[in-house]
Amino acid sequence: MSKGVVLVVDDEPPIRDILSFYLKRAEYQVLVAENGVRGLEEMAKLSPDLIISDLRMPEMAGDEFCRQVKGEPSTRDIYFMLVSALDGSMSKIGGLNIGADDMISKPFHAQEVMAKVDSAFRLIAMQKEIKRQNTELTVFQERVKGEMELAARLQMGLLPTLPGSAPGIRYTHRYLPADGIGGDIYAITPLPDGSTALMIADVSGHGVTAALISAMVKTSFESHVRVSLDPLAWAVGMNQDLARNTLAEQFATAFLARIRPEEDAMDYVVAGHPAPFRIPGGSAGGARKPELLEGKGFMLGIDVDLPFTAQRAPFHLWDRLVLCTDGLVEVEREDRTYLGEEGLMRFCADLPEDAERAADQLIDQVRAFNGPAAFGDDVTLVVVDRMG
Repeated sequence: MSKGVVLVVDDEPPIRDILSFYLKRAEYQVLVAENGVRGLEEMAKLSPDLIISDLRMPEMAGDEFCRQVKGEPSTRDIYFMLVSALDGSMSKIGGLNIGADDMISKPFHAQEVMAKVDSAFRLIAMQKEIKRQNTELTVFQERVKGEMELAARLQMGLLPTLPGSAPGIRYTHRYLPADGIGGDIYAITPLPDGSTALMIADVSGHGVTAALISAMVKTSFESHVRVSLDPLAWAVGMNQDLARNTLAEQFATAFLARIRPEEDAMDYVVAGHPAPFRIPGGSAGGARKPELLEGKGFMLGIDVDLPFTAQRAPFHLWDRLVLCTDGLVEVEREDRTYLGEEGLMRFCADLPEDAERAADQLIDQVRAFNGPAAFGDDVTLVVVDRMG
């Protein structure tokens, strides 16, 4: 089996013959040509791995032959040795400057040429292996990209349809995953008694794993909402589900609430999540004074026996609730200025009446604060308005 294909280009038949003899004895397949024009014709029949070409030849000299070979995308990676009778380093530099990979000085010893050929083929083998691996990597990256895009579309399908409404409320959201797919999730579910269950959660980490666990969080929430009207029971059940079915280092923060329009109130549990802002009269638009809801609480999934605390807050007609994940709050500019809850609260103090415009304005204001840097974490914003 041939070790590779070598094209020998020289206008002197004795040179072609002696190089062919040694190359064939070393088990290389040999092509021969008397000048660059004939060399290109031979290459059209069979592409060589390596070319050994004389510099001075009629019709097409070696330097022009080298330029043409190295100038074509389909042949530029062929290893090119230029043979020259010129002495001195300047001739070698000149040959390398036109694209040759190596230079051989005349007169030469056949053993020297064969040593260079063997060395070149070791490089050629490594280059072929790198190309093969790069091809495999590209195929793998394209497959992963396709799977990520599919996962992102599936995750978007888990979010409520927008704009949305439930008894006594209307809502909208903005979801901006940092890596195309992330660990943020939220859900709004009407309950049989006319109240509404609300959940926003942020799973630790990013990517597919976080997205998978966020789907688990949503499923757990919907499961517990079907059997209880109590946010405290939801928190306890969801915590047990996550603690039993995820790894120790995986957890989620969450805000869980039951909005009760008939009582102008909402019962809620804060589980390690940024507490929402309640904006009295905020759904009517204009300058308002946002209020940060009380509550801290443990994150979900750390331990099955963690305690949680239920709280209640007013939620009157025309009030607005602004919920978000920490990616919208924990924003720090290059000058180390930190947005935080106070900064976001200032942005919430004067929002448009329309919930869609209000959500867009908040995102734009935080982006302007953070600019020109992009968000470094998943961002989810939910605006909930209490309507008549």
